[in-house]
Amino acid sequence: MRYISVILLLMGLSAFAQQPEVLGKIKSDKIAEASGLASSSTLPGCYWTHNDSGNKPEVYLLNSNGELLSTIHLKGVFNRDWEDIAEGVGPNPNKQYVYVGDIGNNAKLGIDVMVYRFPVPEKIPSKKAEVKPDYLYLRYPDGARDAESLMADPISRHLYVISKREKEVGLYKISNLDFKSGETAKMEKVLTLPFTWITAGDISKDGHHIIIKNDRKIWYWHRGKGESVEEAMSKPATNLPYVPEKQGEGLTFKTDNSGYLTISEGHHPSLFFYPHQF
Repeated sequence: MRYISVILLLMGLSAFAQQPEVLGKIKSDKIAEASGLASSSTLPGCYWTHNDSGNKPEVYLLNSNGELLSTIHLKGVFNRDWEDIAEGVGPNPNKQYVYVGDIGNNAKLGIDVMVYRFPVPEKIPSKKAEVKPDYLYLRYPDGARDAESLMADPISRHLYVISKREKEVGLYKISNLDFKSGETAKMEKVLTLPFTWITAGDISKDGHHIIIKNDRKIWYWHRGKGESVEEAMSKPATNLPYVPEKQGEGLTFKTDNSGYLTISEGHHPSLFFYPHQF
């Protein structure tokens, strides 16, 4: 009996240790289907997010308490099925860029999926702002795919997309971050991963840490010096703590690698932080 009590106590302590910190609750009614999350190195302490398909073509800038700082309207485009967002390098080496992945395709129709790109403002913009983004059409080498994960690699200057619905999903690479608006990129499939239903992913700002998630788990890889993203992800992954959220589709590293954050769909979701020194 004493042995069972000890086991139950340890299980309880383990479950307690898994609990994230709630940084804040999203109070704005504008954010009802948060489907991506990206930390900003240019605007410290800020995070980018957006809504899922059928909503306005807007990107939202939050502070670490979940307060809406700015709404940025993407001029001349629409939100067909925006699924993830990333901040990373681009054509100007002195700037960071926001990448919005219009990559959802639930029915695997033969439609154009794409990435939108605009430069990160040098300071927090006004409550309402507007930009005209560049856009890049994406073509898979092996037929239409549904995807919800977009990652920007600062080392190789590549974008990566992870498909969602296969029993073993694919990792696809986009090699050109210097694209001109309206160009088409044929993606390269570089890896098959033994996971399914992947809903988010991120590469740290220094490029040495990689995380992805589905609705139940988060997986992590350390990327060694000289390794490509696909080489790092071909190694066994490590499970990280995660308390499942209903429709949890946002995931990002904190810029100082002191942990990672998640967000879910729904009205007034919480911004969760998992402390973890990478």
